[in-house]
Amino acid sequence: MELLSLPLFILICAALDAFHDPRKLRIGVALLTVTLMTGSSVLAALMGQLPTIPGFEDSELATWILLLLCGVTVVGICVLAGLLIANGVTMVRKEGRALAHMLSLFLGVGILAYVMGGFLAAALSFFNVVAFLLFLAFPLGWIGYGLVAYLFYSAIYGFCVRHFAGPVYAVIVLGAGVPDGVVRPLLAGRISRGLEWVDREDARGRRPLLVMSGGQGPDEPLSEAEAMAKWAQDRGADPQRLFEERTSTTTEENLLHSAKVLSAYGRLGRCAVVTSSYHAFRAALLMRTVGLRGYAIGAPTARYYMPSALLREYVAILRDHKWLNIIVIGLMLLPPVLLAINSPGV
Repeated sequence: MELLSLPLFILICAALDAFHDPRKLRIGVALLTVTLMTGSSVLAALMGQLPTIPGFEDSELATWILLLLCGVTVVGICVLAGLLIANGVTMVRKEGRALAHMLSLFLGVGILAYVMGGFLAAALSFFNVVAFLLFLAFPLGWIGYGLVAYLFYSAIYGFCVRHFAGPVYAVIVLGAGVPDGVVRPLLAGRISRGLEWVDREDARGRRPLLVMSGGQGPDEPLSEAEAMAKWAQDRGADPQRLFEERTSTTTEENLLHSAKVLSAYGRLGRCAVVTSSYHAFRAALLMRTVGLRGYAIGAPTARYYMPSALLREYVAILRDHKWLNIIVIGLMLLPPVLLAINSPGV
């Protein structure tokens, strides 16, 4: 029980934090930490009980079990890397060679190179290289832990919004590119989900406003908001409650400018922001940053598109907290850099 007291304390703190406002990545970090600490405590307790089980008295057997767990972990990491590489190839084939479409490919190759490089350096007795890679694990672990926490909590957040979301008085649909003036499937999914949410609120006796938010890029014949509004009206949206926000160029501007539209009509209360599923949690974080009450809803996205898109969103979150990450990663990189400088012969 003593082993679980700290995870329980962290869980209570995270729950109180989420009750105040669930749109915080630190809640995901806390929940992941609780999960790992609890799992480790249970595993340690089970390993401690092995000697009391007939046939498991030999401590060598426990060592083999630990080695097996390590082996399964390494194989699992390599399989994950292979899946990321395969997904990256699919993304390039379907979406083109833009950097944003190759993130899963780069991550998969990086993981595989790190693991194989470590084994090769150990086999060749390049122990300084092994030490360098071990030190490098700290900044990589910082980034990786945050990524897992982000994926873990964004899934929890999305589930809670879909099943327990409260009332709203406006629905804001975030735009996406319309280079030929035509609403494409990804954006159509967002608008459809927005219309569904309006119908949901109508059925509960509320008549929310619907705001289409998106400016006009240099390669677009009209603003995203105009194209979205036309698409929505063609599918039955009430023009009396449909508004366009045509000036934004970023997600943060989408939220700020849409808030001004709602404020002008006296509806600046709780709202639902609709975007693609991979973008929903970051949109929720930005809602909190700009002071917009409510929650973000994710529209369905093609499965093959998700890994690179989620990685892109996480990179954006790292950028949003760049000074924290620069300082922490900089401090963590000092030991391997000093090791490399002092080991010219490796």
